Order: sequence, then structure tokens, then C-alpha cells
Amino acid sequence: MNFNKVIDRRGTYSTQWDYIEDRFGEGTKDLTPFSISDMDLQSPKEIIKSLEKVLFHGIFGYSRWNHSEYKGAIKNWYLKRYKTVIEEEWIVYSPAVIYSISILLEELLKDGEKILTHTPRYDGFTKILNNYNVVDIELIEVFKGEYRTNFKKIEDEFKNGVKVFLLCNPENPVGKVWSREELSKLVELCKEYNVYLISDDIHMDIARKDVTPIVKLREEKTVIASSASKSFNTPALGGSYVIIPDKDLREKFLYLVKEKHALGSPMIMGMLSTMAAYNECEYWLDDLNKHLTDNCEYVVKELDGYKGLKAYVPNGTYLMWIDFKETKINPKEFQRRLIEVGKVAIMSGETYGDPYKIRLNVGCSLEKVKIAVNGIKVALDC
Repeated sequence: MNFNKVIDRRGTYSTQWDYIEDRFGEGTKDLTPFSISDMDLQSPKEIIKSLEKVLFHGIFGYSRWNHSEYKGAIKNWYLKRYKTVIEEEWIVYSPAVIYSISILLEELLKDGEKILTHTPRYDGFTKILNNYNVVDIELIEVFKGEYRTNFKKIEDEFKNGVKVFLLCNPENPVGKVWSREELSKLVELCKEYNVYLISDDIHMDIARKDVTPIVKLREEKTVIASSASKSFNTPALGGSYVIIPDKDLREKFLYLVKEKHALGSPMIMGMLSTMAAYNECEYWLDDLNKHLTDNCEYVVKELDGYKGLKAYVPNGTYLMWIDFKETKINPKEFQRRLIEVGKVAIMSGETYGDPYKIRLNVGCSLEKVKIAVNGIKVALDC
């Protein structure tokens, strides 16, 4: 696969390319975007072939997900990729990961009960947490690119009544992959204080350190919400899955999805793409990870230390969390320069809780990454 092939996405109703002004304001439509977390890369040929079969069949009726072809593909992926045994009955289809988490919180939290999560935080979390009693624990950068939580604070908050812990593994935006040791400690605290642990693992396949699914450490009161869409660049096809070992919670989740929200029938393209990805495309993912790491290393080589910038290769994801605090430039002024001088649309860290960072998407060709690097340098030089 040639990941450096440049493909024009304009005119395809692309959120990243055709709706730049929604995020960066009027008059920004001609910027080069590095924003929302999808990739400017074609999906594997095996996925495309599986979709072509359905397209040429030409009948797009209702479909089902509750069969061994779909659930078996997910089960086998966890076994071969993560040496993690899951049961097919634990797997439930859902339209989207964020939807899944929202539904789980609706079921698990009563009025006023507390949920704990980390900052900096994925803005999708922030939106669904607005109606809840949220406790934040800040991830501290102990040295460049390595973040740690505060387990003492976590335990204190568990003692104070937290009912749910919402994890992101790898973390968006900082790119932290949680080690097995850290997760074991977190799982033990959750067990001791009877806290439900929900982990958004949608970025799990894009990682430079070993990823441990939490159900490998504990089945009781743990849930994984994930999808193949981030890894294989298929978010527009729809669909995700939830791994819920707890039968009672699984049945409640199914009731909410199927009966209350009438979303029981899967999007056939999303289901088929998941099956093709997990059954046939591991080789492609390995090549993708190498390409993305090369992109990250190029950015670090060019920008780390440049006029005060701090850049590192993240443990996971294709999102780089770049620190510009030591440039002494005001965050709003830096965004203005990136847009007006650098001609690049890069997400402000303020969206995730830290205005002195930018989040750079390098899920693209090296040629496009070079445009970002040049735009950032120009913004600093002016």
C-alpha cells in the first residue's frame, strides 16, 4: 500500500476538507486541514472488495449483526492481536462508540452520581458528560511524551462516591497508552470501591506500545467500546461494538438500543468492513503503523525545539500533541497566525483542555505532513 499517494478529498462531503469553516471560521475553506481524526488514506483493498460485492448486488435491505461471522471476527481479532479471550456473547453492535458510552452512562449513573475521567480530554467525552457530575484528574507529563495519573487522587475520589471511571486507551489527545501495570492498579481500585470501568479503545490498533484490553484483567464491571473504523479509516460507513461481559448490563444496553432507540439493525457497510478488516487486513495495519510512526518522527525532527516548540512521538494514535507555551505566543494569536500566515487548520488544544497545545493529525501522506510543518514554522517566524 502506498500511503504517500495523495488523493483529493474535496467535493466528497468530507468533514475535514469540505467543512473547514465550521471549525476555523468564515474564509478558511482554502486552508490545508489537519483536524478531525480521520485519515487521508484509502482503506485496504479487501474492505473495498467486500463493499463492492454488496453494491453490485444492489439490494440494501435491513440486516442483522448477531451472528458468528461478525462477532467471531471481533473475537478472533482480540485473540490474535491482543492475546485476549472474549466470548461472542459479550459482543453487542452499536451505531457509534460515543453513542455507546452515552447509553452506558444513562444506565449506570443516577441523578447526581459522580463519574471520573482524565484531562486533557477528547471533546466528544466533554459533550456527553455535560449533564453529569464529572470529576477530573489531570494527566501530568512527567517527561516528554510520558504522562502519569495520580492514583492517590483516584482512590480519594472513589472513596467520595465516584460510580464510573471513563478511560480512553490510547488517550486522545495526549497519545498515552496505558501500561498493563497501570491498568491492573486501576482495575484493583475499581474492584475495591465497586466502580464501573468503561474504556474507549477506538484508537487501540494505532499504537507504539503494547495495548492491554481491560477485559483481559477483569470481566466484572468492565466495558470496552471500540470500532475498526479508526484503524482502517472507515468512520463514514458507520458501526461500532461494545464488549460487555456482565449479562444484566448487556441486556439493558440491548433494550435501550433496540427497543427505546430503535437502532437494532446495523449499517451493512460498517459491519462488512469490520469483518474484512479483522479477518484479512492485519498486514495492512502493520504497514500503516510504520507509516504513521515515520510521519510522527519527521514532525519531531523538524519541530521539536524549534523556537520553543516541544514535540514527541505519542505512544498511540496518529494525533500529535505539540506544546508551544515556551514560544511566549498567546494561544489566540498563534491560531490566527496558523490560519492567516501558515495557511493550515490545526486543532487548538483549548478544545481538549490546554490552550498552549495544538493537536496535529498526521494520518496522511508525508507530503501533507510537510505542509503542516512548514505552516507551523511560518506562523512562528512571522
